[in-house]
Amino acid sequence: MIPGAAIGEMAAAANLPPLLNERKMHILAVDDDPVNLNVLVGILSTEPYTITTAQSAREALILLDTRQWDLLIADVMMPHMSGYELTQRVREHYSLSELPVLLLTARSQPADIYTGFSSGANDYVTKPVDALELKYRIRALTALKQSIHERLRMEAAYLQAQIHPHFLFNTLNSIMALSDIDTDRMRDLGYAFASYLRISFDFLNTGELVELSHELELAKAYLHIEQVRFEDRLSVVWEVEPGISLLLPPLTIQPLIENAVRHGLLSRNQGGTVHIRIARRDGFTLIEVKDNGKGMEQEKVIQLLNPTMKGKGGIGIANTHRRLMQLYGQGLSIVSKPGEGTTVSFVIPDNRNM
Repeated sequence: MIPGAAIGEMAAAANLPPLLNERKMHILAVDDDPVNLNVLVGILSTEPYTITTAQSAREALILLDTRQWDLLIADVMMPHMSGYELTQRVREHYSLSELPVLLLTARSQPADIYTGFSSGANDYVTKPVDALELKYRIRALTALKQSIHERLRMEAAYLQAQIHPHFLFNTLNSIMALSDIDTDRMRDLGYAFASYLRISFDFLNTGELVELSHELELAKAYLHIEQVRFEDRLSVVWEVEPGISLLLPPLTIQPLIENAVRHGLLSRNQGGTVHIRIARRDGFTLIEVKDNGKGMEQEKVIQLLNPTMKGKGGIGIANTHRRLMQLYGQGLSIVSKPGEGTTVSFVIPDNRNM
């Protein structure tokens, strides 16, 4: 006969909140004691997680750069670098929602708990660990990570689908105007506009990764439309190394190009040039959008990357930055100078296991 307490625990375990999708969550567990790691792995063996272990904080920092992680579990008391210090290092690259951290501690005094939260931890569990409590706290933190990630993806797709009315009407007017003077150019513009609309509403935009060719098709359709509309005011230079094939988050290139065209170049009467470069490097692919437009002050750069900034232009850039941070631990790099232009870039690491 199963004891009443055991029955209650089994019932509670059966009621653990479900994950948002079927993908296995990847957890990195750090403890200098291999016995503790084995116990942790055993407790989570029936859960939908892939557990990777490390026996030092330094080893954990190396592993963090090898894939996308959904949760970091760290023991507080470790030699050389404590769990507190490890959490502080993690927060230099990941926010609370981008990589939740759960600390395991034998100390449960208010001062110890305060130290954990002030170092950047999301939650803590005291030792000896209660298996059911640990499962619930882990499920809550992984659900947080999933929900934030899903929201950012859906936000990006929503922003792309909200086509600016002026862009829509001006493009249609250009098509109508060309029908009287150049039917070939009208046909090309019509095809580009159809491609732009089709990709903007594509369900692939709500996914996690797409082919580079999908992103480039959208960017080229957008630029073709703008070049027809603004003619000599907008020049485009493509510098894409042949043979590059990679997966990247959807809607990461086109928002950068649109921001460069609308806010960097076309805000000036003389316009300018947007330069798109995609190049292979040792261990990663570099994607860069450069313009010789009006540029901006460093304060504006900081605002663009701030997810709390209000305004349509800032939201798109901030969203792209945060999605890249979620996946790779590094987001957009923006270098700008008033009167000289802006360069926005990001990297896609090679062989990044998702």
